[in-house]
Formats: sequence, C-alpha cells, structure tokens
Amino acid sequence: MNLRIAIPTDYSDNALKAARYAIDLFREDQCTFFLVHTYTPAVYRAEYLFSSPGNLGLGDVYKQRELDRLEALKKELQEISGDADHRYFCHAAFNTLAHEMEEMAEKEALDLIVMGTQGATGAREILFGSHSVQVVHKASCPVLLIPEQAKVAALQNILFPTDYSQDFANLELKVLFGILSGAGRKLFVLHTYDPADSEKRRTEGKKQLQKLLKGLSFQISEEGQQPIIEAINQFAGRTPVQLLLMVRNTHTFLENLLVTPVIDVIGFHSKIPFMVLPPAQKALTQTKGTEA
Repeated sequence: MNLRIAIPTDYSDNALKAARYAIDLFREDQCTFFLVHTYTPAVYRAEYLFSSPGNLGLGDVYKQRELDRLEALKKELQEISGDADHRYFCHAAFNTLAHEMEEMAEKEALDLIVMGTQGATGAREILFGSHSVQVVHKASCPVLLIPEQAKVAALQNILFPTDYSQDFANLELKVLFGILSGAGRKLFVLHTYDPADSEKRRTEGKKQLQKLLKGLSFQISEEGQQPIIEAINQFAGRTPVQLLLMVRNTHTFLENLLVTPVIDVIGFHSKIPFMVLPPAQKALTQTKGTEA
C-alpha cells in the first residue's frame, strides 16, 4: 500500500507518540510522511496589521526556525523507520492547523492525517485538544487521532459503530482496508437497534458493507436499542479494542457524535486511538501533489 500521510506536530511528547504510532502501524507499507507545523506568532500577526512581515523578514526568519526544528524531528523519525520504505518532507506554514490540513489534503492528495490529541484542562488552550477536533470536522480525508493517555498496543481489533445508512461504496476506505489486510486484524461492526432499521436504505447499506468487507476479517455485532456511547463502552468491556472507527456524518444517528458533540467528547477523553472518516462523496479525479 502506497500512502501519503500528514503528521502535524507541536514538538510535544504526545505529537511524537502519534508519529511513532503511524510509523509502526504502516511499517510494512510504502509511505510519504509530511511533517507539518503551523504557527501564528503574536508579533507576526501584529506586523500584518501595519505593513508586511516581509519588510522586516519576520516571516522568513520564523518559518526557517520551524523548518530547522522539523528537520531535527525528521532525522529522529527516520531512525525509528529504520529500513522501512518511508520518505519524509517538512512543511511549516503561517496558518491555522485546520485550514492548513484542509488545503494540504487537496494539494498533496493525502490519504490520512495522524495527530495527537490532548484533553483541555481548565481555561488552558491546548493545540491538540480543540484544534484536533476542528481538523476532524474539516478534513476531506480520514483523520487518525492518538489520545494523550492512549495505551498504544499492537493493533488487532477495530470497532466500527454504524447504523448502515452511509453510502459505504463512496467512503474513504483505502486506509482501513490496508490496515485490515495485516495479519491478525479484525473489524467488529457494531449496530444498535433503531426503529428506522427496516428502511430500505439501511437494509441495502448493511448488504453493501458486507459485500465491501468480503475477503477481510470482520464480524457484525447487533445490540439492543441504547445510546451509542454506552454500546461502545459495553463492547470494549467484553472485547479488547485498539482502534475505534467512526464516520463524520450529520445526517444519520452518528449526528449525535457531532451535535452532542460526542466526537468532541471522545476526542478529549478517549484512551483508545480512533479514526474518523469524512462523509461519503462522489470520487473526484485527483492529481498527486508536489513534494517540496
């Protein structure tokens, strides 16, 4: 599998933890990793109000400093990759993280964004807390989040809660299928009963998902009617889960994961890595981006 993966970093231990997770998870794959740091320093913002940061070279100086730090991180990660078929590129930008990831996903034809997420404490603003949630809500490619307190273990079981109403054929499933192709890995599809289950769209959605998963290791678990978070916790209590998979979709029962907003809650409090897929959309012809 040939993957193009962005790894945002604030140089924290948790960001390094997420990078190491990505390297280990895709060690057998050919990968191009983009190490990304975004910045909005106060002095840089103030200068924009009066003239141009280019007049004093503030932009160039700050960007070069960040590129130097990224180069140091690149060398560290190359050592971790060892002889794996991994390439690294450094990218520093004056932008918000969510907007930069949105632009890079299109420009660089990203398959995945991998980043750490920390819980908010008091009034303190944490880069990979609320900002990671913003990336999830805006990204046009899957986002894999590694919580600060996650006990990263060898990946075996993936839990996928769904109500079968998604257009599975048009979901971004390349990364998931690649992960499932690994030895000993299994997808558990979790469904909780809903009165709308008899709708044609849902019965066809279930058949579509089963067809797509044919040849891969998976199991469907049907549960009684109950809140989805409760169902997830109960399942995880019975079966060890190393990765939680969700679809960002505001038109199904998973709307609760956004509106409540439970995805945000999971983002702040989960101890299990989780991957969020963008909602289904028609496949677009995409040209591979540059690697500069």
